[in-house]
Order: sequence, then C-alpha cells, then structure tokens
Amino acid sequence: MSDVKRILEVAQAAGRQAAALCRAVHATTPESMDKSDKSPVTIADYGSQALILRALGAAFPMHGVISEEGSEHLRASAGEEGAARIVGLVNDVISDDPADSAEAGSATPADFDQVCAWIDHAGAADAEFTWAIDPIDGTKGFLRRQQYAIAIGLLRDGVPFAGVMVCPNLPVDLARPDGQLGVMYVAAMGLGTSRIPLDGGTVGPAITSEGIDPGKWRVLGSVESAHGDPKLVVRMMEEAGILGGFVRYDSQVKYGIIAEGAAEIYLRPRSRPDYRENIWDHVAGVIVAQEAGGKVTDMDGKPLDFTLGSKLLENRGVLATAGGAVHDTVVNGIAEAEANLTAG
Repeated sequence: MSDVKRILEVAQAAGRQAAALCRAVHATTPESMDKSDKSPVTIADYGSQALILRALGAAFPMHGVISEEGSEHLRASAGEEGAARIVGLVNDVISDDPADSAEAGSATPADFDQVCAWIDHAGAADAEFTWAIDPIDGTKGFLRRQQYAIAIGLLRDGVPFAGVMVCPNLPVDLARPDGQLGVMYVAAMGLGTSRIPLDGGTVGPAITSEGIDPGKWRVLGSVESAHGDPKLVVRMMEEAGILGGFVRYDSQVKYGIIAEGAAEIYLRPRSRPDYRENIWDHVAGVIVAQEAGGKVTDMDGKPLDFTLGSKLLENRGVLATAGGAVHDTVVNGIAEAEANLTAG
C-alpha cells in the first residue's frame, strides 16, 4: 500500500470516529468549558482529538503533531462526572467501530489517563510529516448545532500535503438543507479532492467553480463577526463588482464549499492588527480547496507559510478562491478597498 493511500485511509477512519463521537454529544446537550483565552471548548473537542491522535499515533509514530487542545484544561475542569463521560464516549466509539484494529490501540477499554495521553500525543520533533489537527473547528457552531468541521491536515516539510475534513452537519445537497447531512472531503497533493457523503451516497470529485462573471461570484465569511472585518469584505465586493451575495458559515466548512463550486470566494481578514491565524484552522481546508482547483493565499496574494510553528506569523489574513481571475480580482479589490477605507 502506498504511503499516501495509507495516510488517507487512516485519516478518514479517524475522522469518521471523531464524527461519531461529536454526534453522540449532540444527542444530549453539549456544554462549553471556556479556556483561559475565553474560547469555548467542549467534551467533544477533547474526545474527538483523543480518537484522532490515537489512530495517527499508532499508524504514524514518527510523524509530528500540532493540535489545538491539550489535556491540562480537561483534567482541571472535567471533574469526576466529566472524566467518566469522556472515557465512556471514547470507548463507545472504539467498541462500536467494526473497522477498528488492534494496531490503533489496546483492546482494553481506555481510562481517563489513557484518553488524556492520546489528547497530548505530540509525535516526533522535526519530522518530515506533521499533522495539524483541529478536532472541532467552529466550536460555537457545534454548540449551536450548526456548522463545524473535524480538520485533519498533513504538512510535508511545511507544505499542505494531504487532508481529511469531516463536516457532519453540512447538507449533502446544499440546495436541500433539510435533507441528508454529513460530508467528508478527502484530498492529497496531485490526487484531487473527493467529496464523500458521510452516511452513504454518491462519491465524486470536488471541483471549483469556473464562473467568470464577477456579478455572479459568491462570497463566504464567518458567522462570528469578530473573526474578520465585515466592512472590508463588503467594500471589497463593491470595488470588484462582486454581486453574487455574502453568506456566513462557521468553520473550515467554507473551504469545502469553495472546493465543490458552491461559492467562489472565502475571505478571512485579520480581526485585529496583532492577530495571527492558527495553522490547524487552515491546513486541511487549504489542501481540500487547492486540489479541487482553487487557490489559497493571504489577503495580499502571498503564499501561506506553515513553517513557523503553530501560527501563520508572516501572513495577513487568508483568502481562498476558485482560482485564476477570481483570485487576482479579489486581491486587487482588497487593496482598493483598504486604500479607500483608510482615506475615509
């Protein structure tokens, strides 16, 4: 089996397990345990990361890992009831998955310390391959039972190489929001992007839009206005003559929507001058969009630099588009919008 095939198989299986746990939490009432930076985190974030890193650590022990969560806050905040709950959730998913194998961990049910050890798995230092994991991207969307993504991205020497992005609440048919939910995007460098209904259905390629009329281009933004600069986005649309509408979605789901051609532009400006994006918020989505034919840079058209640790230190925001003329038009529109907003 080729390395790429093995990578994608393991990541897909881990993503499915994480989705099963998230759905199990949604079957009850998800609750938030705010971290020190006031960002929300749930038992599902920790359980999802435990399952993902359990699988990746067993299959690829020499790969590095950069992930959003750590067990310190969980140990301090869960209490006896919370500890028992996450252990039960993780063990239930493992025991219910017929595809789970002994190589991904002991058949003995995990205890709380084992779950925490999986959460904290960091892999090898200075590895050729490094996983960038966001166990639930869009925790606020998850808490609202709206859109969120389980993002499993892989860097090779600092460049997005492969990714699996599971979107459990995304409609299989975006035109039928009340229909079947759950989409998984799978991509690897040079192999394109596949769009897989999570609960069965037609598997096919994800291909970006080829629309050439700015009057029909559609723009995606975050539900949380604090995640960007809505005034800049609106002004950019005016400057570039983009009239297809502005739709808000939580999480890296937006990369998937770009990848499947249901929108042409996703713009995420910095929310404040000192803000820098976390790499786990983008690696999986970037490879999904790029392999579908899209282009991803920062707002200035500069390539994203994933080699500087856990943050995009040298990039100003993020821009994902269907590529080609769309990307150039938006970069120019941003520059014009910023100049005019500055001039007043």
